[in-house]
Amino acid sequence: MKTLIRSTVIVWLLMFSHLTWSVDIIECEDELGNKIFAQPCPPGSKAVSKRSYSTSTPDAGVTSPSVSATLYVVPACDTCDQVREFLDIRKISVTEKDISKDVELQNELKEKTGGDLRVPVLVIGDKVLSGYNRAALQEALTAAGYTEEEE
Repeated sequence: MKTLIRSTVIVWLLMFSHLTWSVDIIECEDELGNKIFAQPCPPGSKAVSKRSYSTSTPDAGVTSPSVSATLYVVPACDTCDQVREFLDIRKISVTEKDISKDVELQNELKEKTGGDLRVPVLVIGDKVLSGYNRAALQEALTAAGYTEEEE
C-alpha cells in the first residue's frame, strides 16, 4: 500500500511540476561589446543581465491591445528572428511583410527608410527602426503606449 501511495504521489508531482519550471537566460558581453546568450558566460566576458522565463505555454492569442507594429523581413534572417522574438515575448501584434519577392513592398520600405532596402525594419507608430537594438525597440514601444507587465 505504501508503494502504491508513493508511486501515485511521484506520478502526480511529475505531471504537474512542469507548471513551475523555468529557464534562466544570461546575456554576456565581451570586452569588444559583443553580446551573446550563454550559461555560464564564456571566459573573457561578463554577465550583463539575467532573466527567468517560465517554460509553461503562454496564453494563446493574448496581445498588447494598444500597440501594433509592422515588420519588414526576408526569409532566413537571424536579426529578423530576434526582432520577432522580442515582440512575441511582449505579445505585440505584428504585421509581417516579406519584401524578398514583392517590388511594391520594397518600394514601400524605401519610402519609409529614405531609400534603404535593409531588413529588419520595424514600424511602430511614426517610429521606423532598422536592425535589432533592444533599447531602441523598448523605447519605441513605450512611446507607443506599451507597458511591460510584471511576471
